[in-house]
Amino acid sequence: MRRRSTPIGWPRRDPRHYRFAIPNAVWEYQLRPAEFVIFSYLCYHRPSGTLTPEVIATGVHMTAGTVKKYLDSLIAKKLIGEDGTPALKSKDKKFFTLPNEVFLLRLSPSAFVVYAYLLLIEDRRTHTCHPSYNTIAATTGLAKNTAMKSVSTLLEMGLIAVESSSYFDKCGMKWKGNNLYTILPVRAAVDALHRRQLRQLELDAERRRTLQKQKKYNNRHPRAAPCATAVAEATPWPIPTVQAAVRPLNASVQGGDKEQDKSVPPCWRPAGHFCPQCGQFSGVRGDLISEGKKSV
Repeated sequence: MRRRSTPIGWPRRDPRHYRFAIPNAVWEYQLRPAEFVIFSYLCYHRPSGTLTPEVIATGVHMTAGTVKKYLDSLIAKKLIGEDGTPALKSKDKKFFTLPNEVFLLRLSPSAFVVYAYLLLIEDRRTHTCHPSYNTIAATTGLAKNTAMKSVSTLLEMGLIAVESSSYFDKCGMKWKGNNLYTILPVRAAVDALHRRQLRQLELDAERRRTLQKQKKYNNRHPRAAPCATAVAEATPWPIPTVQAAVRPLNASVQGGDKEQDKSVPPCWRPAGHFCPQCGQFSGVRGDLISEGKKSV
């Protein structure tokens, strides 16, 4: 059987051009999700010179203060040098790779760590793996619920495909097994993200055009507020203060026959309606309401 070769003019892609390597020994340190993301970004920019916390914060979508705090933690663990260069020393020379586009997807630190772990244990031929949620949580240092949410995030982003599995024990009982995870090409997830961003930009532009048209129309056809006339007709007298409205009620409750304040004019309202000026309620047969008295 003749072996296929790359046609002339089609250069073979070098994995170093679109993927970067991370040592397997990094999992022994049980890094926090944010620390792992920053360490991965430094491995991604290893050939470049010294990176400032501001540049790293822009790449990993964090604040400069958070990046500086975790950089000091990585330096204390001797994972990176003073200049930010990864300095992890281990007898194990094995490593796994991550795609360069992973930093464009704006993944949360927990989802980033889970995605890196799935790439670590995947079968290189079938690109599949089937760890349990407990295994993912124990290896990444996350809670089980957080690991499940991270898997859901990766599924929504189109980075993985999840299939349920089952098995039979010796007694013939059927049990639910671990999920089967398939690592999908990251390029499709990046393209889907770009389509969502373009759609959002189109919606924002359409919203701005609509607001501009409405503003031009309002300038050409000025009109008064629709409630201005109604408010003027509904409030012919000045609105009394709260004390003036509450005083007659207190007098009526206490049963006093003292002389009441005449500063508030009587309110003419249909029976069974609330008066917003004096705060009183007209009875079934009382149409004329003065402060604290009903006219039967």
